[in-house]
Amino acid sequence: MNQISRIVTDGLWPEQHEKLTDEGLDRLLLWATELEASRINLQSNHLLALRVHGRIRKVTSRPLGADEVEIAVNRLYSGEGVARIKGGHPIDVAYEVQPDRHTRLRFRVNAIGVQGKGTGGIDIVLRPIPRLAPRLAEQLVEQGITDSYRPGNGMVMIAGATGSGKSTLIGGMIREKLEDPNGNCDIIEGAAPVEFLYDKVAMPAGTMSQCEIPRDVETFDEFIRACMRKEPTDIVVGECRDEATMRAAVQAAISGHVLTSTLHANDVPLSMQRMVSLCPPYERSSLTIAIAQSLRLLVNQRLAPSTDGRRTAIREFLVVDATLRNRFLDTDPSTWPSLTREAIETKGESYPSAIRRAVVERRITEAVAGQLMKDVS
Repeated sequence: MNQISRIVTDGLWPEQHEKLTDEGLDRLLLWATELEASRINLQSNHLLALRVHGRIRKVTSRPLGADEVEIAVNRLYSGEGVARIKGGHPIDVAYEVQPDRHTRLRFRVNAIGVQGKGTGGIDIVLRPIPRLAPRLAEQLVEQGITDSYRPGNGMVMIAGATGSGKSTLIGGMIREKLEDPNGNCDIIEGAAPVEFLYDKVAMPAGTMSQCEIPRDVETFDEFIRACMRKEPTDIVVGECRDEATMRAAVQAAISGHVLTSTLHANDVPLSMQRMVSLCPPYERSSLTIAIAQSLRLLVNQRLAPSTDGRRTAIREFLVVDATLRNRFLDTDPSTWPSLTREAIETKGESYPSAIRRAVVERRITEAVAGQLMKDVS
């Protein structure tokens, strides 16, 4: 009986009764990848859980021991993981499994200390990173986005919740720029951690370099400053997560480069609000002006259960042309969400419109559409 059929019959990790070891962790990750799991969760004194196509599956009948989870942490973080977490420092790295010389599987790893059952423990989440980001056509990216994600300069922001496919969408954009024989792009990416790799991508007229924060460069601020001296066409910042990162990203966008980044927000209007809120208070006025001047495209994405049993991307987007940028400049940033909501109807596509189109295309059911409509309302 192969591994795939095993989970269909009893739903459990075949090695669940064996104590987890370094090699056992790697085998677990290979098994979960074969199942197309998007999330693997190991927590002290809890059942091992996978998320497969949006559905949670508990795949052990016994909880993982605290010692097993500590073994996993040290495997994922070069022997110092447990000490780091017990010191109050989360881990956010990439981990690679190479089952043979032709195959490399990468995972994004986040581990933190948690409380449970009267004692401290560790919670680890691993998310598989595909070797190559699918091309935009494979991701069913809308024409309005494909026409606008390659401006000559300025800011392209991709927003959504954790696990909504933001990095995959940006990866598809990067791949298509690199594969374009007329692209003439020099792309530098800074991420924590680096997810997609591009060494297998043909680059007839482009270059790509990737830095992991803080492994290669200590902060995003320092990464942006270093980029300015390398004369790239494109700078990719993995995530605008704090004031320093947002400030650095805006500075890159107004300096003649194309800046592409992600942030966490539930729709396009809230993405505008989120960008403003991440600007340091003492510089908010000047930075919001810079955002209004530099913004070119804003996309918000979420994943929904699809009719094929997997998940499909639903996107809301806004193309920011010169006329709209001037409107942003002429209005108070507190009104930007309402202005954005109005503009989406003529310069992009709203979530309700995208949901209705997904039903017509038979990508989602009416029931799923109904729940999505409630969520976006």
